[in-house]
Amino acid sequence: MSQPSLGGKESANVRDAMASGWISGTGPYVDAFERSLEQRTGRASATAVSSGTTALEIVLSALGIGPGDEVVVPALTFAAPAAAVLTVGAVPVLCDVDPGNWTIDPGAARALLTPRTKAVLAVDLMGHPCDYERLAELDVLVIEDAAQAHGARTAQGVAGGFGVASVFSFHANKVITSGEGGAVLTDDPELADRVRLIAHHGMTASDGYRHRVVGRNGRMTNLTAAVGTAQTERWDELVRGRLTVARHYDARLTGHGFVPRPHEPWASPSCWLYCVTSPERDAAVERARRNGADARAVWPALSDLPLYRRYAPRPCIHASAISRTAMWLPTWSHMGPEDVAAVTESLLRAPGLS
Repeated sequence: MSQPSLGGKESANVRDAMASGWISGTGPYVDAFERSLEQRTGRASATAVSSGTTALEIVLSALGIGPGDEVVVPALTFAAPAAAVLTVGAVPVLCDVDPGNWTIDPGAARALLTPRTKAVLAVDLMGHPCDYERLAELDVLVIEDAAQAHGARTAQGVAGGFGVASVFSFHANKVITSGEGGAVLTDDPELADRVRLIAHHGMTASDGYRHRVVGRNGRMTNLTAAVGTAQTERWDELVRGRLTVARHYDARLTGHGFVPRPHEPWASPSCWLYCVTSPERDAAVERARRNGADARAVWPALSDLPLYRRYAPRPCIHASAISRTAMWLPTWSHMGPEDVAAVTESLLRAPGLS
């Protein structure tokens, strides 16, 4: 489905980290990676952590969100945002998405707010930023999950720069990767301090083993950050590469019954995994896979899963409909036109025919 784009600089950085002996949760590459993320997003502070899910859990804890609290979460997303809310003891409240961009619908979110609502966790789905102008009107904390949106932007700013805090993921299938890894970004210095404290076992380097809060080991290793630092130096190249792949797919699939995911005129999305919809999605996925291409159906709407449907106070009609018709096609930054052609041909020809 996706391949990391790794080169000589990534390898050189890892060798350098190994030679230095700094391989665990501290080291110069962690610091360099954090500074590069601050520069890319314009945020005052970035804290590198072990995964995007860890980033979500830590920022929720740092904001004091826990038992008795509610967090509004889109119903169309990977499960990590809802799972993170449950992990800190709060309740995810599943919200429908806007069919015009597939991100959380601010109007639907407003209807779900209660005195227990502490935040809206907005997911920049598949590279499309949320409508943060409208979300700001809800007068509730907004946390941006930009895990899939490296390089995306709106007129108001870049993905990773919205809300009281934002998070990135650097999983192997992301545009910018460190294998595993994540980050919490914020402009609030007190929140940044709490995030770092929780991620480092609740202690600071200057205060030894005097734990100030109940923390966890959420740190990113220096080896991981060595890869991530090299990737951030290639940020524009990697973002541009996937957008080029998306344009190749658009050109080849136009007129064949596959509709690219929508986007708003106010947004400049990035491409995480190229996504199309088809009323015959399941048959198309099966056809592609039989012909050797790793096409996949997108996640089911969380509101349709037995584990999570209890957290949907209202029907999530659009999330359900999209999840039943949308599919991903293989996507990576160095994917060539011939690879795109092979995938599209696998979708369009009968199984087993050459």
